Amino acid sequence: MGVGYAVVDTETTGFAARGRDRIVEIAVVHLDEDGVVTDEWCTLVNPTRDLGPQHIHRISAAEVWHAPTFAEIGGAVAARLSNRVLVAHNLSFDARFLAAEFRRLGVEWPTAGLCTMRLADQYLPQRGGRSLRACCDAAGVSLVDAHSALYDAHAAAGLFAGYLRMADRPLPWRELLESDEPWPFVGTSSAQPVQRGQVVAQRSSDAESVTLVRGDTVVFTGQMTDSRDAWIDRASAAGLRVIQGYVTKATRVLVAADPFTLSSKARRARAYEVPIVSEQDFGSMLAQLA
Repeated sequence: MGVGYAVVDTETTGFAARGRDRIVEIAVVHLDEDGVVTDEWCTLVNPTRDLGPQHIHRISAAEVWHAPTFAEIGGAVAARLSNRVLVAHNLSFDARFLAAEFRRLGVEWPTAGLCTMRLADQYLPQRGGRSLRACCDAAGVSLVDAHSALYDAHAAAGLFAGYLRMADRPLPWRELLESDEPWPFVGTSSAQPVQRGQVVAQRSSDAESVTLVRGDTVVFTGQMTDSRDAWIDRASAAGLRVIQGYVTKATRVLVAADPFTLSSKARRARAYEVPIVSEQDFGSMLAQLA
């Protein structure tokens, strides 16, 4: 290889890389063989499904609405990983998601690399835990914004640069640096990266076109501010019929924690032209119905 390292971090919709879960943000930070940052790249990714634990990664559906899918940026990701040693904190997690995303494109991507969490056993024996935060605190590395892919990748890069300074020579992982295994070709990518907050879709409320009457069918999706059970009780008390689990053409309105949601219920609602409204708008509808 001989060109250095690619430090990667991903934010995802969950933990099932081979199942329904997808990458929603990816960052790649390049280090040269001395551990100096030479490049950075990051983008949100439209997972074409709901975003999972948004309270952890703090990415909204509106932010990924115009973001590229992984298929659209696969070539760009591959170009930034090729001929470099893959590095990540908890490498097995990020590598599983990268492998799964590339596999969906028909590409078997090599996932051998270095894990800053595992290497901490050797280089940070006095750390307070295995998390990126704990390792950074022990190493004196700044972690500005946890669970933001670019900041996490820079923090892991800082950890690894420290390990490089402490490592014996020749490097224990020199075989990875000297590997001449051919890298798969993924293709080119013309999709532009989308950053957090850079492009937030604007959407007029569907609530303006909806008047509820008793007997109408409503469906809920997402983790509401008020509990789902509380909303169901309020809707039922107002004479509405609550269906849980699916949207049909007869559904009068889909109430969503995030009206931009990419959940399966929301996709079906858009296909059926069923209005999608926020819980605040739905509350106003119930007040008018009363």
